[in-house]
Amino acid sequence: MPFEKRIRHLWLPLLAADIAALASSYGVTFLLRFKSAAGESLFTALNRALGVREHGGLHPLYEDFYAGAAFRIIVIMAAVLSVLYALNDLYPGRRFLLRRMTGWKVVLCNIIALGLFYGYFYLEQNLFHPRSMFASIVALNIVFTLVFRAGVERFLDYARRRWNFDRWSALVVGSGPEADELAEGIDALRPHGLRVAGRLPLKAGCADAAYMERVRERVRSDGADVLVVAEKNLSVSEIMQFIGIADTERMTCKVLTERLGVLVRQAEIPVDMVGAVPLFHFGCSREWKLLESLYRVVSLFAAVVLFLVLLPVGAVISLLILVAGGRPVFFVQERIGINRRPFTMYKFRTMHTRAEEMQAEVEELNESGRGLFKVRRDPRVTPVGRLLRKYSLDELPQIVNVLRGEMGFIGPRPLPKRDFNNYYEKWHYARHSDLPGMTCLWQVSGRSALSFENMCILDVYYLMNRTWVLDAKIILRTIWVVLFARGAY
Repeated sequence: MPFEKRIRHLWLPLLAADIAALASSYGVTFLLRFKSAAGESLFTALNRALGVREHGGLHPLYEDFYAGAAFRIIVIMAAVLSVLYALNDLYPGRRFLLRRMTGWKVVLCNIIALGLFYGYFYLEQNLFHPRSMFASIVALNIVFTLVFRAGVERFLDYARRRWNFDRWSALVVGSGPEADELAEGIDALRPHGLRVAGRLPLKAGCADAAYMERVRERVRSDGADVLVVAEKNLSVSEIMQFIGIADTERMTCKVLTERLGVLVRQAEIPVDMVGAVPLFHFGCSREWKLLESLYRVVSLFAAVVLFLVLLPVGAVISLLILVAGGRPVFFVQERIGINRRPFTMYKFRTMHTRAEEMQAEVEELNESGRGLFKVRRDPRVTPVGRLLRKYSLDELPQIVNVLRGEMGFIGPRPLPKRDFNNYYEKWHYARHSDLPGMTCLWQVSGRSALSFENMCILDVYYLMNRTWVLDAKIILRTIWVVLFARGAY
């Protein structure tokens, strides 16, 4: 009898395979190290080759320790490796239709993990652990991980074909050769159990309100789980309508287009490539809503810690502003936040006191087009303010906004009323569907060098694909961007 069950979290089988691979690597290394004469000779030769001398030669002590501490060591190593794997897109779920080469990433993550362990031993001046023990575990783990992952993927493919297990259906929208190629590829490969439930013809410029309603009806009648939009000449506005339909129907959307190129070029988002055209994945924003309360608690805790730690830095910045330009120290402005609600945002003052009154005079200098005001050499910015902006230190007071629940650490940047009133496409307002943030995908993908439309594309992508992994990547890239003052003015 065919199964109707589905794997909701496709990363779980891979995580189980990775943990099993690590446990196997640890077990094999233990047997070679302590239970095999040939293994003992191998380790001795390895240590000599590496110029490592193991202190004391207390093999019985080592054996008892590594037998008793096996669970703890495996858990620690598994935690480190799984985070590294996640940050390197080795738990992608159903983001990709095409198989990806992951071997090099597995090797890289294991080398980084080994470096972290060795660094910890060095800082702790730990001479107990034989370095060859961990090098051997990591070397074996690379091999076992690749083998176990391949085995899991083959078993899942077999189960899907044999028992109709983990079935997902797609509605493919489009009329060109790209749509045909995608539909044929999905039916031939059935990636992650995906099959074509139906086709709907479409030509660029024909995606009006009536057509969108027809798409919605077909999604429901076909019972589709994935909306695949394969008309590469659609406008950004039309693309966003399809993404909106998919989100309201609680399904994922894949869009074949070159119009969202900022995601590949500047944001460096990994995507499938169909010929020379990228296929972008947009998840369902409601999936993140389930974790919103937990995220809020973590944000509050982090905001309290950062507020206390950065108080001395804030005091120094305040003194610099006072000495260079007098009061006020803070710039207070109304910004537009979640659900288009205004709130008061705080920054360190970086402009002359009459900056807002001079807005009309500098409007013609705007370099970002409609919807966003950015000037590379704004004459209203003070010398101290230019330094603060360069390293984003003027943003630090927004930690208060995080504490008040008006902002998060990561989310679309809140814009002034001037910019909000200049939105010129309906889909631009989608960036207000969640809390604004101190940093975002736009901030780490070019910042002020990007146009308003590209900023909105990055914001929509973030809101549709938000995960702790993406947030962690943005935080790491923010640190890099701030340290090297990239894209700020």
